[in-house]
Amino acid sequence: MKTISKWFTRGAEFIAAMSLAAIFITFLLQIIFRYVPFLEPIGWSVVLISLLWVFVIFFGCSFIVREQDHVTFDVVYLAAPPPVRKILALITALLMVAAMVYAFPATYETVFANRLMELKKIQTIRIPITGDRIAIKWLFAPFVMLMVVVTLRYLWRIYTVLRFGPPETEIDMLVGNTSDDEEAKQ
Repeated sequence: MKTISKWFTRGAEFIAAMSLAAIFITFLLQIIFRYVPFLEPIGWSVVLISLLWVFVIFFGCSFIVREQDHVTFDVVYLAAPPPVRKILALITALLMVAAMVYAFPATYETVFANRLMELKKIQTIRIPITGDRIAIKWLFAPFVMLMVVVTLRYLWRIYTVLRFGPPETEIDMLVGNTSDDEEAKQ
């Protein structure tokens, strides 16, 4: 399981890195085409950069950013004993799952079932093979992906909290690492 998780993480990081590279290359092309006298400025570059940036943000939050990487206000949680932490972790996870499940149908309908989102097209970028304009719904599609992944993450968190107890905090990790270091020195 660890190997699959490692390969999945590496794949997600590769996709995000390639998206950032595409943003950078497009940005450089935009500069070159704008300031070289005999070249005509390209209009699609700003839109492509915006699309890729939105994708990278939601994709990265979905698959790359870990729970402990998020900024949290956990003073009460850290002050609580482990049984209370377990209850707080379960409540938080249940609230996140409930919020995502509640909001998902309306979000999905707005992005994919709304005729306006299908009719409104991005004017400056076309699909390379067909030449068709890209529907604006694809700008918002990564948010739907984020909602699905967040729901699955918090369902998994409910399972792990019920099975193994509350997640280890940074303080627990520091205290645990300190005692391991002291044992190694002796």
